Amino acid sequence: MANKKKTGGSKKRNHEPAAVRFGKDKKRGGGPKKRLNSNSSNLGDGSIRLNKFIAHAGVCSRREADELIQLGSITVNGEIITEMGYKVKPTDVVKHEGDTLSHGERFYLVINKPKNFSSAYDNPPKDRTVGKLVQKAAKYILTPIGKLDRESTGVLVLTNDHDLYIKLSNPKHEFSKIFQLELDKPLAQEDFDKIIAGVRMSSGGWVKAEAVSYLRGNHHNIGIEMFNNKSKILEKLFDTLGYKIKKLDRVSFAGITKKNLSRGEYRHLTEAEVVQLKMLG
Repeated sequence: MANKKKTGGSKKRNHEPAAVRFGKDKKRGGGPKKRLNSNSSNLGDGSIRLNKFIAHAGVCSRREADELIQLGSITVNGEIITEMGYKVKPTDVVKHEGDTLSHGERFYLVINKPKNFSSAYDNPPKDRTVGKLVQKAAKYILTPIGKLDRESTGVLVLTNDHDLYIKLSNPKHEFSKIFQLELDKPLAQEDFDKIIAGVRMSSGGWVKAEAVSYLRGNHHNIGIEMFNNKSKILEKLFDTLGYKIKKLDRVSFAGITKKNLSRGEYRHLTEAEVVQLKMLG
């Protein structure tokens, strides 16, 4: 690839993405500034709020779990529970409409998200969602990590592992994401260099790419590797420089790629890939 440049300073990775990388790793300062522990709200006896138990079981979100509790759809040890804030112990039997809920079965999928599909799993019910494409793969509600806009395509990881979702959704955590972009106009060399050096945003912070490259022999198409985990950071970065992103395709997310997956196809992550994600940060 022509005009390939590397940015300075990067922490050693736990992985090497299988997709095309733009630049080699170098040590960098910073890294995760805070690590979340999703078990921090558990009590000393191992009890947990009922809505959190339901969410961790992959049935739905915690807010939706509150609605199920209010509707009387949840039983604990055979008794209907409608009390908000109710806590269950590890030995309690929790059921949703007769089905016993468990935290033991975890699902991890990657899908090559097609265009015009929402990253949401099942909301709204009649919408074209990623959830409808993978609904046969798991009996639980799966949550997308690092959502993609409806018009964007590429690697999307889904799971019912709430702890992993919390960890990888935290903006403080940094890990590799590789994109291929099509811009509304050629990326000028001056702006190419700015992206590598760092661009000051309207919020006052700085955003920089790990590596950037021109693709397909023209300056409309860009390959870019980012470690910034903030929402819509690419759109904000290029908007600051006066460009619009016409197409966005994510080819790698934390080392997980869409290799051998056509648009709309999915697969279960391998055990090694799951371990790789859990080791991040």
